[in-house]
Amino acid sequence: MRCDRVWIKARLATLAETAPGLGVVEDGVIAAKDGRILYAGPASDAPAFEAAETTDCEGRWITPGLIDPHTHLIFGGDRAHEFELRLAGASYEEIARAGGGIVSTMKATREASQDHLVAAALPRLDTLIAEGLTTIEVKSGYGLSLEHELKSLRAARALAKARPVSVKTTFLGAHALPPEYKGDADGYIDLVCNQMIPAVAAEGLADAVDGFCEGIGFSPAQIRRVFETARAHGLPVKLHAEQLSNLHGA
Repeated sequence: MRCDRVWIKARLATLAETAPGLGVVEDGVIAAKDGRILYAGPASDAPAFEAAETTDCEGRWITPGLIDPHTHLIFGGDRAHEFELRLAGASYEEIARAGGGIVSTMKATREASQDHLVAAALPRLDTLIAEGLTTIEVKSGYGLSLEHELKSLRAARALAKARPVSVKTTFLGAHALPPEYKGDADGYIDLVCNQMIPAVAAEGLADAVDGFCEGIGFSPAQIRRVFETARAHGLPVKLHAEQLSNLHGA
């Protein structure tokens, strides 16, 4: 059988449902043609392949493409100075309440163009690809306004066009309270539900909706409103909860 490439003497982690654990094949073979796998299994069962290129893996592992299901890959600026605060004993919550954390990144993200956000994210994505990643989830959540959340999600969608990976995007508008809504969390949730989610859904920018249910974030009742709106627009939901506080959000 003709193929483009064959890998031999590999340890395959097949993750087959009918096999225990990782479904390991100790003396494995993989054959591929035109970017598709023709065979993956034990050498003893493999047909005879005529390959343009053969790689002897010498017992190394080959696994299915890796999936990172939770990333915040799109953002502006950095929080390097906050590492010093953490090393000095400040907690994540203390830094956030002082105007750092998410809100600090929000300011830099709002200042950045969509092209800049994409350019900044690509090296991070390339690092993950080099480690075997083939599918990644990317959240918004650092724009915290209609304009900048849409910009962030468009940037995330652009990553899939720039690299050979599957990108799943998540709208996380309910990530933190932006300064212009200080003291009016319900008003901000109104914005998320009445403007942001409908716009995100109309443009097809998100595969899911997330929320940050914490003492420094939003209450279970507020996140429930977000999730009900998401479901009304046909979007599944996921949740950040119980990391810093116990609001029974989960």
